[in-house]
Amino acid sequence: MLRLIALLLLLAAPASGADLPFPVSRLYPFVGPTEARGALVWLPGMYGKDQPGPPDPPDIVGRLAAHKLDVFQFARPRGNDPLAGGADILMQGLTDLRALGYRRIVVAGHSRGAWIALTAMAHPTLADAIIAISVAAHGTKPERQPQAQRDWEDLWRAAAAPDMRVVLVQLRDDPYDPTPAWRLRIAAQARVRLQSIYLPPDPTGHVGAYMPAFDPLLGPEIEAFADPP
Repeated sequence: MLRLIALLLLLAAPASGADLPFPVSRLYPFVGPTEARGALVWLPGMYGKDQPGPPDPPDIVGRLAAHKLDVFQFARPRGNDPLAGGADILMQGLTDLRALGYRRIVVAGHSRGAWIALTAMAHPTLADAIIAISVAAHGTKPERQPQAQRDWEDLWRAAAAPDMRVVLVQLRDDPYDPTPAWRLRIAAQARVRLQSIYLPPDPTGHVGAYMPAFDPLLGPEIEAFADPP
């Protein structure tokens, strides 16, 4: 009975994000789970110790926030940033968002954040859609690529969400994605609803998601598949 009362109080309380593993973003309107259509969790890539924090999300996040999604910013620890640890934090946070009453959850990320976002494919009840942009986690050194390929295969083999919408964005001239065709072939075999945006003419490079051209050129396609109005 006490656990039931505690859960009812949690659902009745306004969601400020204070008790979640990641905070509410201050850049977008926040209305809470009762009024919001859903929640979006943004996972940035790695950032250096000399930076005050992660960069502001790219414009595609604002496009999706306009769908009445409350936006949460996943702030990973600097330095020691293991993939498994990040995945555990993400799953706990998504579980908490569901408990708060968010009916729809979109997880989106860039680079290392995108890799961690894709781990939600193994948990079909925790997210409705994933947007993975310029996925990376192993650097660019050639000796790291065999492990990167094994981990990529394991990531998609663990997918068990045939109704989950997953957008995989691969940009040209990305040194962190040396085998884009092979990566796409592995992803296409996974148990998810996959939408591939494969090597568009523009923008290019690993940080293309933050370029002004990204959202006007690719945003409508991402939006239409991952979170149709």
